[in-house]
Amino acid sequence: MFSFEGLYQLLSGELKWWFLIGFLIGTAIFCIKRAWIGFAIFLVGTIFIGCFVVRPTVILTMAEKFADVLSIGG
Repeated sequence: MFSFEGLYQLLSGELKWWFLIGFLIGTAIFCIKRAWIGFAIFLVGTIFIGCFVVRPTVILTMAEKFADVLSIGG
């Protein structure tokens, strides 16, 4: 039976490198323009997105915690 696990492993490894390259390019652009507020927003956004890129299981645990706090989902 065909499985996408190998493809997932390959793409997740590549995605981490592309994310790092994009972060470095974005940082360079904001620093050259001296847009410090834009850089701070960019930094917070990439940290938030980066935690899901590095560890995709965080999405599930975050959803479970929100469901417990809001008392939904049985």
